[in-house]
Amino acid sequence: MDTSEVEKPSMEKKLQDSFKYEPNQSPKAKKPSKPANKPSSSEKPTTSPPKPVEEKPIADEGNWTHCKLDWLKPQKIRDAQKRRPDHPEYNPSTLFVPPEFYKDQTPAHRQWWEMKSSHFDCVLFFKVGKFYELYHMDAAVGVNELGFSYMKGEFAHSGFPESAYGRMASTLVSKGYKVARVEQTETPDMMQERCRKTGKNSKWDKVVRREICQVTMRGAQICGLQDNGPAEPTAAYMMAIAEEESNGSSTYGICFVDTSIGLFHLGQFQDDKHSSRLLTTLAHYPPALIIYDRKTSARTTKLLSTHCHSARREPQTLWTPDKTLKTLAEKYYRTNADGEWPEGITPFLHEGDALGLTPAANCYLAIKALGGVVSCLTDCLLDIQILGMNQFTSYSPPDVLNKTLSQEVKVENRWEGGSTMVLDAITLRNLRIVQDEGCLYDRLNFCSTHMGKRLLYQWVCAPSCNISVIKERQNAVKALFENQELCQDAKSILTTLPDLERLLAKVHALGNLKRSKQHPDARAIFYEEKTYSKRKVLDFISVLNGFTAALKLVELFSDADAKLLKRIMQFHPDGKYPDYRETLKFFKEAFNQKEAEKEGRILPGEGVDQEYDNTLKLIQEIEAELKEYLSEQEKYFKCRLSYVGTDKKRYQIEVPVNAAAKAGADYNLEGARKGFKRFSTSDTKDFLARMIAAEEQKTNVLKDLSRRIFEKFSSHYGQWETAVQCLATLDILLAFTEFARQQSGDVCLPEVTYDEEQKPYLNIVEGRHPCIPNIADFIPNDTQLGTGDSSLLLLTGPNMGGKSTLMRQAGLITVLAHLGSYVPAEQCKLSLVDRIFTRLGASDDIFSGQSTFLVEMNETAAIVTHATVHSLVLLDELGRGTSTYDGTAIASGVCVELASRGCRVIFSTHYHSLVHHLSSHPGIMLGHMACMVETDESTPDSEDHIPEETITFLYKLSPGACPKSYGFNAARLAGIPKEITLRAHQISKNLEKEATCVRAFRDIVKMQKPNDGSYVPAEQCKLSLVDRIFTRLGASDDIFSGQSTFLVEMNETAAIVTHATVHSLVLLDELGRGTSTYDGTAIASGVCVELASRGCRVIFSTHYHSLVHHLSSHPGIMLGHMACMVETDESTPDSEDHIPEETITFLYKLSPGACPKSYGFNAARLAGIPKEITLRAHQISKNLEKEATCVRAFRDIVKMQKPNDVRAMLAALSI
Repeated sequence: MDTSEVEKPSMEKKLQDSFKYEPNQSPKAKKPSKPANKPSSSEKPTTSPPKPVEEKPIADEGNWTHCKLDWLKPQKIRDAQKRRPDHPEYNPSTLFVPPEFYKDQTPAHRQWWEMKSSHFDCVLFFKVGKFYELYHMDAAVGVNELGFSYMKGEFAHSGFPESAYGRMASTLVSKGYKVARVEQTETPDMMQERCRKTGKNSKWDKVVRREICQVTMRGAQICGLQDNGPAEPTAAYMMAIAEEESNGSSTYGICFVDTSIGLFHLGQFQDDKHSSRLLTTLAHYPPALIIYDRKTSARTTKLLSTHCHSARREPQTLWTPDKTLKTLAEKYYRTNADGEWPEGITPFLHEGDALGLTPAANCYLAIKALGGVVSCLTDCLLDIQILGMNQFTSYSPPDVLNKTLSQEVKVENRWEGGSTMVLDAITLRNLRIVQDEGCLYDRLNFCSTHMGKRLLYQWVCAPSCNISVIKERQNAVKALFENQELCQDAKSILTTLPDLERLLAKVHALGNLKRSKQHPDARAIFYEEKTYSKRKVLDFISVLNGFTAALKLVELFSDADAKLLKRIMQFHPDGKYPDYRETLKFFKEAFNQKEAEKEGRILPGEGVDQEYDNTLKLIQEIEAELKEYLSEQEKYFKCRLSYVGTDKKRYQIEVPVNAAAKAGADYNLEGARKGFKRFSTSDTKDFLARMIAAEEQKTNVLKDLSRRIFEKFSSHYGQWETAVQCLATLDILLAFTEFARQQSGDVCLPEVTYDEEQKPYLNIVEGRHPCIPNIADFIPNDTQLGTGDSSLLLLTGPNMGGKSTLMRQAGLITVLAHLGSYVPAEQCKLSLVDRIFTRLGASDDIFSGQSTFLVEMNETAAIVTHATVHSLVLLDELGRGTSTYDGTAIASGVCVELASRGCRVIFSTHYHSLVHHLSSHPGIMLGHMACMVETDESTPDSEDHIPEETITFLYKLSPGACPKSYGFNAARLAGIPKEITLRAHQISKNLEKEATCVRAFRDIVKMQKPNDGSYVPAEQCKLSLVDRIFTRLGASDDIFSGQSTFLVEMNETAAIVTHATVHSLVLLDELGRGTSTYDGTAIASGVCVELASRGCRVIFSTHYHSLVHHLSSHPGIMLGHMACMVETDESTPDSEDHIPEETITFLYKLSPGACPKSYGFNAARLAGIPKEITLRAHQISKNLEKEATCVRAFRDIVKMQKPNDVRAMLAALSI
């Protein structure tokens, strides 16, 4: 085929091109009768050898033709509807191309621009002969991302051979691009014939037709002939979301599908104002592509951009449910009277509509979301093959009622919770269960197969709450653990298996009759067709061999006793592994595999394909007639005869010359050779015509034969898929076994129980963190919740003492127990846990306008709203990010509420006043992470010296409260300069003395309130040069390097005070959180004074009002606050049963002076903390505020050194 439609490189240009063309591969160059930089108007074949073309220099990067087009410049660009980017309905996937521009283009370039106009967001791989060409802005992508070189000419141009498509497409897709594959769908001869038939011979008609055959992007990848689908074994979902907002919360319709497998998940659910269920769905089924309506609320749009930043997000105008159902019915499922809806869709259709064209009452948004996915699949030309799988299933978030256990199982287990434990997005992130490096999924993932890895991800996100399921898994894992040889044999077989789940989808697509007739790929001209055919056959053989190998596993586990192993690895009646032996035998014997691998085509044996058998029978009948006819002619001529000739001259009768005289008028002389003459007759001509027709019929049957065999194979899809799920389950059980073997310490199978009469409990003996690599000196710990009177552990301890590790350890061991795995502990007993809640670390959400504290309050609100007596709650330092009083009060209120519910709770804190306040609560027990402190007393404590403390962390949970948090130890370890820690130490001592006084008359004293703010853009800005910007914002620990949240904070602070100069800009947010109030305030004060003395430009935000008071007179420090207006409803007086309603209007304006309060209760209310908790916290806050007032009243008596006599203080206050 001639490929000169667009100028191609000659042999002289090969050194500059990105691919080195061999002589027999090089595209032909045409005589430059037209400008060499434009495609010619026709495509006529040529057999002339390649000739050099005049080389034109490569244009400069910014001087390409497309860079000069005025309507392509950012200030002029428009979509196909002429809308500018600032228009609310602007469609970035289209481009307006002026009609007059097309007139100056060659026919091929006109094709390109027409396709680019409707697919502006795609990189076009534009087929020209044997090559995919990239033009204009797409050529620049090829050069920059794929390492191509520009070809000569005025317009940007690069390309690659057809055989490299899969590699090039997957590389661009992995980098976030969207690729459209454009194929020629007719040859030049076909084009000429079309022009002849239609009588249209303009230059626009005399160009081969091209069509977009596939659009590929992340979330829309399949295992096709030219590409191998997603590179990662994990699922990459295409997800569509439809929203209906009401009263601050939303109802969502959702549909998602892994296009490489073809199973659609469809659902609709009501969500809270934080979109908790949507976030959980996004975490359980992480999307690679999100399709959402252009009218989606700003809140949800921000949520998607914040939590799915790595996913491709495409706003669209979603189809209405009516259009969705009508399209599905007319195009896919109800195309004839016998057509039926797939079983998984029928629950979403209105029962009163016999045609199924109306969605059910509560499924409107679900069908709308389905329309979003179908529309995207259609645009990507994947709709026929994926919808043709007919695989649909209902989806509900794990906490929704319709995901609960069946009534029979409820009766058996006496459990009213759901069938799986609820792990929301926050918990998955905080416990590092999935996605993070070194997460629980990574530690468990010893799977040998890709389908096992995908199923394990779903198990880990939704551990079972069915005791029968848990015990069956435990028994299976135990049996495997005790037979290492069996495990090794099984894993050696599993390792050989291909990704059967994805290959089944591929075989199903290749067997789709509708796709073979209607998809543009059926019309495409491929030059590597033999390669693709061979790949197709090899994939099918790989599937057959994979299921054959799997039968060895059935044989291997034939004597298994564990109930689950029998179910997944034995045939009926003992198990559910499908007995496909006869079916598999049929397909394995259906054709010669070696021949098929060699030739890339399937030639079936007898009985495999009826159409093929019929054509063979017809040919055999003609051959028999020919043989009989020849026998008759031998009798007539009385000598031996034979047929000679080839192709259309076959079946000529060769007669010896001495017998040829008998040939009468019915014999036509066709030729002769020495001693022989060749004749044809009307009969031999009839035989030849019939044979040619039969052979053409055979050829046509063979063309479609592979598809029919694949279709026949896919008709057994149910049993193949069942086998895949059984194999994936076995793979996970073996992974659990290997996980247990990899542990350096004791492991055990937990005893999971449920008794409605018994108080929920958790008892871990010598437990270890499952995700911390095996360290010989890792200190195991006991964790007991609910085993006695107390279900809440109030945990204190020094910074870096192991509090966060202990909390995560308890959560992860609980997850492992519900998975049915061994756990790293000497012993573990627990009652079922319906949900794990976590509030760990600290971070703001600036994109949704939420401060660190509001994020913390939102998470806490979800806990106190949804936690039940069966929940496990892990709360780390609740109350940071607002004033000490408000934080302590809110933490106290939440603690008391959770303790009264009987939840199993670990609550870590550095608020020692909170510990003191709750120490006598009957439902709360005190514990701390122990340490040994050795103090050097050789030099007395003074203003110039801090006694050296050597702290040895014991990492052991011990009863009682920790007396101190040892924040200065973390500061020293982080490298905070000595003069700062010295100053801070003195401030801390003074604050402690004040607190000692306060505790002496607790009945007189107690608490205060918080706020939130943001910046506004400046009208003018002047500044001197800044050499470096330092920041200390948010908070998170680094568990794998053994650093607590506070030590991470101190390390960052140490870097600041070490390197900051007078020219630096320093931004410090709430420094001092994560240790005791005294240590935190003192360290913050020391850092403030140091930076002020250096003259750095510093913004230091804090909720420590005592810090503000202490530094208010410092000459290098000015006070400012983010202003707000507060209106208080005084109609009902403040009392124990009522908090005066405060309406706070944030002015977002920086104002001079300090803010009197932090208004933390406002954030708590906004987050939805229940009223009874905020009421209780408000009373505590008032008491603490009274204490603070008392302290200020006798500041002159208390001073800053030694505690005064209490009597003297009381006398001075007239108390």
